[in-house]
Amino acid sequence: MVKPAKWLDTIALTLSVAVISITAWWLLNSGFFNTLATDDGLTWHLIRALGIAAYILLTTSMIWGLFISTQFVKNWSPGALSVTMHSTISWLALVLGGAHAALLLVDKYFQFSLADILIPFQGPYRPLFVGLGTLAFWALIVVTVSFPLRKHIGYKLWKTIHLLSYLTFAMVTLHGLTAGTDGERLGVRLLMGIAVVAVVGLLGMRLRHVGQGEPAAVRQIIQQS
Repeated sequence: MVKPAKWLDTIALTLSVAVISITAWWLLNSGFFNTLATDDGLTWHLIRALGIAAYILLTTSMIWGLFISTQFVKNWSPGALSVTMHSTISWLALVLGGAHAALLLVDKYFQFSLADILIPFQGPYRPLFVGLGTLAFWALIVVTVSFPLRKHIGYKLWKTIHLLSYLTFAMVTLHGLTAGTDGERLGVRLLMGIAVVAVVGLLGMRLRHVGQGEPAAVRQIIQQS
């Protein structure tokens, strides 16, 4: 099962790089970046876009992780590939979330310092709600870094650390709804509402089986991947 997963992972990575390369080539030759360069609010637009993209990726990672734990995908997605996808999506969410925060350093609307970004609840703009995003980012770092360390720290500790992801998701959702102007938009509220319903619904299904013990297949997949 591991070898097919590695081949599938290689194919998926190759296709992803190809799509990104073709898209980048098209954007460079279309004059798209020249148009953006003349937009005084470019940084602010990028901050918002990166935040939404990071949230979508985080939600996807949460849903996929719950799919793995409930064995919804066991019949069509190899175990090792499932965990690799879960880890990769989490890393992508972390990178985009970091970029979302880092761009605040050069934003023209509010003057954020490095300390404002790294330390919760002390920024110049809605410190409480922005601080939730900061806490969520630190928690996401811990959860995401635990993926490559799971064989060294043991399955039980890894699973305990992984529980932070639910708190992270809750904080990011509150951050998105309260820290920025996009939280007032119907589309964003619908997006986050659907995300919350999906995650809570799958978590409820997962908790129904807690008393029955975790399937040995799930533990084996995570330990061997």
